[in-house]
Amino acid sequence: MADTPQPATAGENAVTLDDGAAAFKALLNPQPAVTRDEGGRFASPNAEAEPEVEEEAEQAEAPDDGEDSGDADETDDAPDEGQQDDVEMPASWGKDDEEVWSELTPRAKAKVVERETQREQAVNAKFQESANARRLAEQQASEANANRDRYAQAINEVVQLVSYPEPDPTQYGLGTGEYDRESYDLAHYQWRQAQATIGSLVQQRQQIAAQQAQEAEQARRHRNTEVETVHFPKLVELVPELGDPAKAPQVVHEITKYAIDEGFDPGLFVGDAVLDRSSVEYKVLWKAKEYDRIKAAGQRVKAGNPPPKPASPPIKPGGVTPRQTIQTNRLNQAKSRLAKSHSVDDAAAVFKNLGF
Repeated sequence: MADTPQPATAGENAVTLDDGAAAFKALLNPQPAVTRDEGGRFASPNAEAEPEVEEEAEQAEAPDDGEDSGDADETDDAPDEGQQDDVEMPASWGKDDEEVWSELTPRAKAKVVERETQREQAVNAKFQESANARRLAEQQASEANANRDRYAQAINEVVQLVSYPEPDPTQYGLGTGEYDRESYDLAHYQWRQAQATIGSLVQQRQQIAAQQAQEAEQARRHRNTEVETVHFPKLVELVPELGDPAKAPQVVHEITKYAIDEGFDPGLFVGDAVLDRSSVEYKVLWKAKEYDRIKAAGQRVKAGNPPPKPASPPIKPGGVTPRQTIQTNRLNQAKSRLAKSHSVDDAAAVFKNLGF
């Protein structure tokens, strides 16, 4: 048999069909160079890129350590875009706080105004809640008072019915020889029973009156407390001296004196009657007192103005002026200059025109 030529198999350098296919694929779709790791094994071409991907993922998943970046700090410190420094100072801040307010940043001002608004809303909510509770209590008290009034009226009617004078023994024959002692004793016993009933009813009526007076006093004090909660801070804002324990008594004394001088009953400002005077009344009285004081001061200033000085005799153009008239004009002019300049030269000019 003839020998068929066989492909050469020269050991490891022989090129197989698979090697040719792989080379053809590599030519059509180039791949990164194959690298080997430290152990001589083939390494993945993406082996070096994977740690970077993992590192980026770790950075993305890393928790915030609470430290802001420089850009964030600049954003926090700087006012918001479009935000203007036109935030009005809260009404609860006084005139003495205007300088402090001007030093705040727009963001801080907005936060202060927000907190002040929340505080006022909370106070108003509490005030409304208290007002609702007061109205409910007043309604219940009104119903209770109506029931007590009806009961007190019934007591009065019963007292009138069972009230009668003490039995007279002469009406039962005392001194006539036909005295009915048993009937008299029975009538007197019934009278004593009626008196005991009347005493008990009168005591109940007095207790009802005392309870009504106590509830009325509590309601009055509660109303005053609500009024003072709202209006006393406004009065102190208007008259800051009332917030100082050392100055408040003198201010109250001045307001009280003004009210009495204007015709108020002095008894309204003595003893327990003072408790009925609210901050609203004191505010109105203080405003009236200040108005009268300012008005009186203006009248005193107006009355104290000296009359205008007579004008210097006019000098007719081209006419003959007496020497005395000319000297008077010069003296008045020197005095006018001295009044404005207060200089030594102008004073000397006055003396000179006086003839010294």
